[in-house]
Amino acid sequence: MNTGEKIRAASWWLTWRDLQWPDDDVADAIERRADVFAESGANCAVIFGAHFRWDYLPLWLNLHDLIATIADALHRRGVKLFDHHSSVLTHRYGSIEESRTMRRCNRHHIPFAPSRDVASTWSFNGELLDSWRMIDVATGKPVFLPAYTAEEFCINNPGFRAAYAKYVKMLLDSTGIDGLMSDDGFFYAGWSACGCQWCRKKFRERYGRELPPVDDLTFWGNYAGDAFRDWIEMRYASTREFLENVRNAVGPDFPLMSCCSSSADYSMARFALTYQEFCFPCSCIMLEMTGNTPALDGSWSTPFPEQALHLGIAARHDFPCLGLGYGYTEDTADFIWAFNKFLGSSTWFSTLKGRLGLPDSKMTELKDDPELVGRAYNWEKLHPGLFGGETDTRTALFFSRWTRDFYGMTPEDYTADYNSACIELLNHNVTFDVVTEIPASGGKYHTLVLPSAQCLSDGEYEALNGFLASGGRVIASGPVGRRDRRAEMRQTPWLAQFSIACEMADAVRPGSFPPGAGLRGEVVSCRGFLNGTAVKSSEWIRIEHGKGILFWTPGRMQSDAEALHLPGVILHGESFPLEAEQAHGWRFRCFRGTSGEKIIHGLASAFEVSLMEDLEKERKNPRGNNLISTISRKDSDSELMLKTGEGVSSVELYFPIAGDRTVVSVSAGGRMKLHIPEKVFYFLLVLKPRT
Repeated sequence: MNTGEKIRAASWWLTWRDLQWPDDDVADAIERRADVFAESGANCAVIFGAHFRWDYLPLWLNLHDLIATIADALHRRGVKLFDHHSSVLTHRYGSIEESRTMRRCNRHHIPFAPSRDVASTWSFNGELLDSWRMIDVATGKPVFLPAYTAEEFCINNPGFRAAYAKYVKMLLDSTGIDGLMSDDGFFYAGWSACGCQWCRKKFRERYGRELPPVDDLTFWGNYAGDAFRDWIEMRYASTREFLENVRNAVGPDFPLMSCCSSSADYSMARFALTYQEFCFPCSCIMLEMTGNTPALDGSWSTPFPEQALHLGIAARHDFPCLGLGYGYTEDTADFIWAFNKFLGSSTWFSTLKGRLGLPDSKMTELKDDPELVGRAYNWEKLHPGLFGGETDTRTALFFSRWTRDFYGMTPEDYTADYNSACIELLNHNVTFDVVTEIPASGGKYHTLVLPSAQCLSDGEYEALNGFLASGGRVIASGPVGRRDRRAEMRQTPWLAQFSIACEMADAVRPGSFPPGAGLRGEVVSCRGFLNGTAVKSSEWIRIEHGKGILFWTPGRMQSDAEALHLPGVILHGESFPLEAEQAHGWRFRCFRGTSGEKIIHGLASAFEVSLMEDLEKERKNPRGNNLISTISRKDSDSELMLKTGEGVSSVELYFPIAGDRTVVSVSAGGRMKLHIPEKVFYFLLVLKPRT
């Protein structure tokens, strides 16, 4: 991959047949498959299969040679290879029924797994593998994950850390891979993990605390108590420190990523899962689009706030963002590629056949991954200049990590406000970036949106003041800056300095195990006062401060979005690169190319989705993605009227999937009329400036 080139990845699936390696038939199949990858326009293949890598300990020599052979075949064709495996999960079964479940639901792992009795004898680096297991804090027994028929090794166990680092070095030395996706290094079992001696020791030495039994509700689920907040903080630190250990093993420049489908959801403290920690040791931001893309109802916007956050983290660190979507047909591959281009992300397309619960004889009816992506990937390969640059916006939306970590026990506490704000801007075609730090004054952003960011660190508090005083616009809604980084009430809330009082009765949250058990979501309304005068929940007040302007409303985005009309507040007095005068059923994101041109991505907002009904009926596992056969846009205009600003010399219209390109005329007022063919659901407009 050239510097700055987007990743175009597809999964290279290993199967039970590959375990015959070394074998001439397998070698021939590798060469043929590598040809297909090269012809597809992919520049990266990612290993999928042999996933629970510790279960393959007796076969590592053969497996690594197999991966090395695949890497060599791809390298001769100019394609890179990433390995992808679970660092901590191990399939375990004690009965033939558990074994049957393991293979039915997770056949894509190639679950070559020892029984518990045999596993208890396995050792590596001088230690028994069983000595590394995470321990359930309630039972004192090893944690077990029924969905995976698996146990998990503890990321805080020093013996396991040393062993995994040794394995990673062996892997790199023996395979010649170009990158690593080290999966699952977090607390997969949630609040049940981990009560092992090493987690307890770390909690004791780092925070001076003992981990209490689960019936101590002064600790468990007590977000108002320092002790439980320390436990949350330590768990997040543990996921980062484990990946730092992996980084030390692979070296400073080796491409490294981990799997993460969410960093915004309120429940992430349960798993200690967030790319806001992963990004420090990793060098690529992973974004797994779980579920169907698009959804069976034809929508695709629900996960957009998660994707926007990962894009923001990637931009902050100047890392590639790799969006993984699942499908089984050219239509789904085309859509997942188009969606990633709309986001501004690289693409990893994958099938997920082994989770369907179908026999091999039925799965052979489905095409291999690289056979599905050629239409989109080869077009991108021919037009790399259309997918570089950065978002063309001066608006940022702040994601408050500390509110999520230490205050958000239900979606209604914070993340529902964040999600609603993102969706509102998306639905009104306002291009924006999500940021995890308050931007510096005088930088790219002029407008900063803060929906219900209760918890601000001292540094964020001061940076927000600096952004405002230097001429920025702050658009804040709901309870902003009432609490500090650890959710303690501030003596001087951030809004108080503007003579604003924001009052709300926080929901009652008793301790419990697991934390949050039985809690019902509750949207707590705010009451606002400016100099003692009440402010309506549907009202924005405007305050000039220094060179900047503060807009604030006591309304909550999740309940009052329609009345507040956030996009209108943002657009007031601002110039944007595109106005959709007639474009029902389309969403737009605007980018600025490396040569200064504006590049507008248009994506239909809703689809008709059809399934492979016959195969769907034969599935024995309801989990995982459905077999979507076709998608087509619905309820969207074919005749569009768009308006752009002055200074445009020419406009080119591209239909990537169809391979068409036309020149569009622009009126003196900047208006453009577009005709979008019925089968087109994604297009690009390139607006070249007058010189």
